[in-house]
Amino acid sequence: MVIFDFDLTLVDTGPVEMLRQRRQWRDVMAAASRLQVYDGVHDVIGALHTAGRPMAILTKSPSMVPEHFVKLHRWPIPTILGYHQVTQRKPHPEGILLAMRQAGAVPEEVVHVGDRADDTLAAKAAGVTAIGAAWGLADSSELAASNPDHLFQTVGELAAFLNSR
Repeated sequence: MVIFDFDLTLVDTGPVEMLRQRRQWRDVMAAASRLQVYDGVHDVIGALHTAGRPMAILTKSPSMVPEHFVKLHRWPIPTILGYHQVTQRKPHPEGILLAMRQAGAVPEEVVHVGDRADDTLAAKAAGVTAIGAAWGLADSSELAASNPDHLFQTVGELAAFLNSR
């Protein structure tokens, strides 16, 4: 199973970061159609689906933004967990554990892909492989300092790793 963070992992949400910080979700949604999916993300999701690997999205934001992208791009990601679906947010592992439970996955089969130290901490607390996604970051030093099991600079590197598992 692959559990993705959403913001700055699948989609470049940098242009709406100030809106997100202010919790102006209506304005975020109004801008969603202009946000770019990172190069290679569609291919990774397609390859995982073809291989029969379950996927989920876990975000600290409300789930409406990733739900919009899943619907718009027809991503075969059935589980989307956001702010309102958990009581404990990352770095707590609750969301990862919930996604795993819903998919019937065990920690040894799961990787979590995220761009923040909180993502690494949540993955490690859940006992899953922590993958650092640095491709959307101007400075990945904080992510690197969190010691993910793997740190990738490009979606292509992630794809190669996932294909080898």
